[in-house]
Amino acid sequence: MSNQPETTGGSFTGLTPEAAKAFHGHFMASTIGFTAIALVAHTLVWFWRPWFA
Repeated sequence: MSNQPETTGGSFTGLTPEAAKAFHGHFMASTIGFTAIALVAHTLVWFWRPWFA
């Protein structure tokens, strides 16, 4: 006997395909948002004090 549940071809994470698509959508949106904020912040700092000039 094992304490681990038996898998019958399901996903490694246990998510349904619909839940995995929803998670992927949120993950991509937050990654793009974070990148956009970081680019704006770096641009503003560059205008304030350029580090290669």
